[in-house]
Amino acid sequence: MNPTLPTLIPYQDHYPYVPVMVKRPLATFDPIAVAKIVHQMGNGFALTIDRHQRYSYFSFKPQRSLTGRQLAKHKRPANETLQAILNQYRTPRIQGLPPFTGGLIGYFGYEYVQQFVPKLHLKSPATADLDDLGLFLVRSVLVYDHRHHELGLTQLISTADLAATYAVTQTALTQQLAAIIEQLQQPIALPPFDLQQPLHMQADQATYARQVDRIRQHIYAGDIFQMIYANPCLGTMSGSLLAVYQQLQKTAAPYTCYFKQANFEMTVASPETLVTKDGEQIATYPLAGTRRRGRTPAEDQQLAHELQTSPKEIAEHNMLVDLGRNDLGQVAKFKSVRVTNLRRLIRYSQVMHLGSRVAAEVAPTTTALQVLAATFPAGTLAGAPKIEAMTLINHYEQVPRGAYGGYLDCNGNLDMAIGIRLAYRMNEQLVIPAGAGIVADSIGAQEFKECQNKQRVIVNAVQDAKGRVKDGIIN
Repeated sequence: MNPTLPTLIPYQDHYPYVPVMVKRPLATFDPIAVAKIVHQMGNGFALTIDRHQRYSYFSFKPQRSLTGRQLAKHKRPANETLQAILNQYRTPRIQGLPPFTGGLIGYFGYEYVQQFVPKLHLKSPATADLDDLGLFLVRSVLVYDHRHHELGLTQLISTADLAATYAVTQTALTQQLAAIIEQLQQPIALPPFDLQQPLHMQADQATYARQVDRIRQHIYAGDIFQMIYANPCLGTMSGSLLAVYQQLQKTAAPYTCYFKQANFEMTVASPETLVTKDGEQIATYPLAGTRRRGRTPAEDQQLAHELQTSPKEIAEHNMLVDLGRNDLGQVAKFKSVRVTNLRRLIRYSQVMHLGSRVAAEVAPTTTALQVLAATFPAGTLAGAPKIEAMTLINHYEQVPRGAYGGYLDCNGNLDMAIGIRLAYRMNEQLVIPAGAGIVADSIGAQEFKECQNKQRVIVNAVQDAKGRVKDGIIN
């Protein structure tokens, strides 16, 4: 439903902005075609979220580009600046519109946790020429509704002179949407992509296993119960990750994303939600416990049974579910935290996981950034207890961590994915992060293999993208 002027008028005395939308039927839609336009424009994003209903969101011309290093120049904390922006463009939630109609979209780096926990002193992402956040402020979003096969264009408009602004905006959006649909009919070649240096693990198996044994000593000493120890896959590249994003369309992951901000580029096919906020409902989705997919149906079933009955995997998962309950409990209404799914088997193209859902309610005044602060970073990427695990991560890992991607809507909602099954590049440096959960009975060689299993879908996409571009298949 497109909001009509009579629908919006009651909000003009209570909100500085309201969302409007125009849409047209579009039977076939290729997100890659729009992502190519995003790449051509220089800065922008392509994000598909496929859970209860599938939407794809795009922006070619963000109103503002924000990075951690930019915000560090301000006198107030970055979180206060972000909240001020969301307050400036605050909108009501209107039934019938897509979940995201405008706001802040992009990524928060793992090191952004220092905004929430100042006593942590982590390696600066600037040491790897990275930012601890990269966000776009967008007031206009191109959105495709895959269920109803409709392409729409949203715009946040000021309520100061609503009647006049509404009429002008409806006309402008209608013309812009028609022009975009026409532009999508024109063929655009993918930009080039090539690996300059073959992909390799940062630590070889023997080195990684030795570090796992050292981390286990901290567990036996009672310092922590669990720690996620990363072993990224590294390489150098030329061109663009857009060809890798094209390959990731085959994965059917809940989140697929392409993001470009100056010299930073990221693509992701994430199976895991960090946290969502929909009105007063919040939820987090711990995903922990991994096996590769079987080569035959019988082997796949055997590996699934092994995963579901492994005392180590069950203990690791339960620990992270408890951590999720504690995280939500920081902002939830009293006695509202509940586990609605526990250790459900979830199969993806290359691996299978155990997944749970923890939900709660919050007060109407609780902001999305407060919910993010309570859950960031996920226990599944840090460990337990979280602060102690992050302190040890900072000691044992040599490079900054990866990104969490999603959006904070100006209507107060939030949807944030965890940056797993992800590749990012700054200039020519290519990184494919992954980590394994280290517990008391971990075996280093097996944890090394788990990192490789988790990276496999991205590594395969990189190799396939390289092959297709080499063969001249670039449409």
